[in-house]
Amino acid sequence: MFELNKIISGGAFPPVFQSERGLYMIDRIIKPTSKQAVDAILSGDFSVVDKIKAAAKKDARQAFNAVSSGAAPLIWYDLPPVRCQSGAVSVMRYALHRSPKKSDHLQLSCMEIKDGRIIPTSDRQYNITDGGFSEFFRDLPRVAHINYLER
Repeated sequence: MFELNKIISGGAFPPVFQSERGLYMIDRIIKPTSKQAVDAILSGDFSVVDKIKAAAKKDARQAFNAVSSGAAPLIWYDLPPVRCQSGAVSVMRYALHRSPKKSDHLQLSCMEIKDGRIIPTSDRQYNITDGGFSEFFRDLPRVAHINYLER
């Protein structure tokens, strides 16, 4: 886990942090809620949903492009923690990085962090040039706090 040493950027957004492994930033991507989508369907006015979705796509595209261009070696986000029946706290972490399997793809690696142990669970490949971003955006949770690891 990263241990923060200090905030570098003051009031800038996204904030930039210094850790023992280098600089990283945090950005937040928020998709429309189910209630907003239902309200739009019932009213026929999709302007609010479209605006939220466009902003989310713009931010997600920025994260995807940061990794595909090499500006950031990886980004990651966590799902909310859950308590297991054993009492342990478990967090699912997703890390997007260059694929070691295919040169024109990014890989989203999923891992469970439980009792300080990292347990790899799955990975997905996204083509950088052919529709991979759409799949990546679809797979993002409704709210994702994106962490950028800087070089």
